[in-house]
Amino acid sequence: MTDAQLLEKLQKRNRSSLETVIRRFNAYVCTIIFNTGGNSLTREDMEELVDDVFLALWNNAGNINESLKAYIGATARNMTIKRLRGLRPEEELPEDCASDYGNPEDTVEKNELSRMLYDEIEKLGQPDSEIFLRYYYNDQKLREIAAELGLSISNVKMKLMRGRGRLREAFSGKEVL
Repeated sequence: MTDAQLLEKLQKRNRSSLETVIRRFNAYVCTIIFNTGGNSLTREDMEELVDDVFLALWNNAGNINESLKAYIGATARNMTIKRLRGLRPEEELPEDCASDYGNPEDTVEKNELSRMLYDEIEKLGQPDSEIFLRYYYNDQKLREIAAELGLSISNVKMKLMRGRGRLREAFSGKEVL
């Protein structure tokens, strides 16, 4: 079922379509929340944000004029940023604290590398990219992944092995940190 068909069913308030969306985009939402929130959010905060994203999708399905994935990604990012703003009041940083956070160039390089890696994982296609994100980013067990996606454990292992090989190829010859 395509994203457009899922969105159409969501707009008709079909609950099974919401379950399908959650299965399909859960790893994607978790990754966005983790990458946006970093270590500032507790595991419980992240789980609550995931639930909030899908609740917002359900409540606003009739108003979505963009792709389903774009809406979900933007909602996850914006809700995470809003939650981070509410965690602590804004404070001025002392002038001598810049050295505590390392070199800004290193931070930019690491963020760029993370973005490149995520882009390459997305290029693996479904269900390979979802398996990769669930296993390496969400620490989900092979047995759980296989059961949720309707695959055998050996099939999941094979997809992970092939995915690692494709990532190795994609990054061979590139200067990495």
